[in-house]
Amino acid sequence: MSTHGSNPPGGFGERMRSLLWRKPPDAVAERARRRISLHLIPYLFFLYILAYLDRVNVSVAVLGMIRPGSARGLGVDRAFVGFGAGIFFWGYWILEIPSTVSVARWGARWVFVRILVLWGLCAALVGTVGTPFADSLFHWLPSVPEGGAFSAVAGFVNGLRDTPKNQFYFFRFMLGFFEGGFFPSVIVYLTHWFRAEDRARAIASFMAAIPLSSMFGLPVSGLLLGVNWFGLAGWRWIFILEGVAPIVAGFATLFFLPDRPAKARWLPPEERAWLQGQLDREQQDRHGHGHWLYWLRVPQLAAVVLLLTVYYFCINVTSYGLGMFMPAIIKSQSGMSDQQASGLASLPYMMGLVGMLINGWHSDRTGERFWHAAVPLSVLSVGVGAVAVLSGVPFLPVFVMVAVVGTALYAHLPAFWPVPTMFLGATAAASAIGFINMIGNLGGSVGPWIVGAAAAGSAPGQAPDFVTGLLRIAPWPLVAAVIILVIGYTCNKAPARPAAVADLEAVSLPPVPRD
Repeated sequence: MSTHGSNPPGGFGERMRSLLWRKPPDAVAERARRRISLHLIPYLFFLYILAYLDRVNVSVAVLGMIRPGSARGLGVDRAFVGFGAGIFFWGYWILEIPSTVSVARWGARWVFVRILVLWGLCAALVGTVGTPFADSLFHWLPSVPEGGAFSAVAGFVNGLRDTPKNQFYFFRFMLGFFEGGFFPSVIVYLTHWFRAEDRARAIASFMAAIPLSSMFGLPVSGLLLGVNWFGLAGWRWIFILEGVAPIVAGFATLFFLPDRPAKARWLPPEERAWLQGQLDREQQDRHGHGHWLYWLRVPQLAAVVLLLTVYYFCINVTSYGLGMFMPAIIKSQSGMSDQQASGLASLPYMMGLVGMLINGWHSDRTGERFWHAAVPLSVLSVGVGAVAVLSGVPFLPVFVMVAVVGTALYAHLPAFWPVPTMFLGATAAASAIGFINMIGNLGGSVGPWIVGAAAAGSAPGQAPDFVTGLLRIAPWPLVAAVIILVIGYTCNKAPARPAAVADLEAVSLPPVPRD
């Protein structure tokens, strides 16, 4: 199904719509929304599955990496893996804003191609650390004298030639660097195709890839953990095979994603004209807010964006702290094998998918965003704390992890991401979303380090203790819930479109239309 071909009556696109929606739409708005959703969301969904899988597959690979060298592992501890998993976000933030602004100004396709191909290459190379092949990639580096203020940097560079730990850190950093910008670029891309009142559903459908990538990826990675192909341990194949897929998808993107509605020949003229008119009116409502740094010039807006950034940092501490060690946490609570724990670890994400879709649908239906973000985060905080407190009780901690933590883990996301576009123009919202994702994702480097360091402190010969780590990451979602409610209260109390003060107009939230 190419985005550059048309869908005549009775064609494949029409047949798919008739299968997904039994009742034909009466209004052009619903026809356009269904057509765009069918053409764009499944492919974006697939790409985000690849993106998220390449971030979290280390949660399964760690079960092989911690084995000694005699068992074809690296002989590392969980603190090393937690730090290495989190270092992804040190590189991730660098290209956030440039990528989103590029999408807003020039289009998305080539931004996505660059991201996919380069991140896939780095993801695959993670599977080669500690092999002669990886060593050969760095042998050209000159020896850097060690000593002085930059001794640690020199030691790291020298170690790249033969030290698996340094190579793992480097490739994880570069994976984050090249993937950086993908998610916020998609959020900006969706604003070119969906009205404000439809975006939470579109974002929820796209972000359903997060739990689904883990639902299917964790069991598959668990199976790969047991293979031994061409003399390479299974944990290496997890990285290699799951890194090749984005490279292939990068080239396919040129055929599946048009930059804007004007370039989509599968969109009928009347639907294209209606959509463009809706988006143009939405931009006129935010006239004067279009410059990409506009929000930095207005103190009220800057404060809101900074609070949203702190919010996102807090939730990433917990979500990535859990995600990077979910199979290991399940294993410690259930006593299962590596493969069994990897399979069971997919269940929280199955519940996460349900929670995300229902909450996104209800948020769009009611037009409310802030409580739809705060309530799931409060439940998540309580659930993580309960898993820690109930540790040692048969069955119950795993049940709470699946039913409570899993359901609430991602439910807030579809209500959160439309917020910046509620009070900023497209270009300014693009840079704000990029900034939020850029800084907020650094929380993803903190959570795995907290949980990994706590587990590594277990007594020698004992099973890793995740209780301390869970207790340390449990309060962060509650802090985020308070922040989003403060933002909602402040914005709703701001005067609606005051004639004299343009800056205050920028923070007023326009009413969200209902279907």
